[in-house]
Amino acid sequence: MSNKNQQADLQQQLSALADSVEALLDAEVDLTDTYYLGLKAKAEQALKQARESLGIQKETLFARGSRKIRTINRFVTERPWRSLALGWAAGMICGIVTTKR
Repeated sequence: MSNKNQQADLQQQLSALADSVEALLDAEVDLTDTYYLGLKAKAEQALKQARESLGIQKETLFARGSRKIRTINRFVTERPWRSLALGWAAGMICGIVTTKR
């Protein structure tokens, strides 16, 4: 699933959760009322889905981050002089930009 689809799905789930909670709060509270119990079940289900979706996105972000870290580590390990030159060049550029102000 693409990142935009995941964001849209998460947005939809959070919107459904907010709607359910608002309806639950606006309802006249009679703990034996079937409408109230239905709203409560709907809100609990929406909350469960939102939590699952957030957990999946969290795992996806950690997986992508760790892949990027491994790639950078491999690059620096295989090409230490090039990495040193890139770091030096970036430092020089930052130094020049900040002293020109």
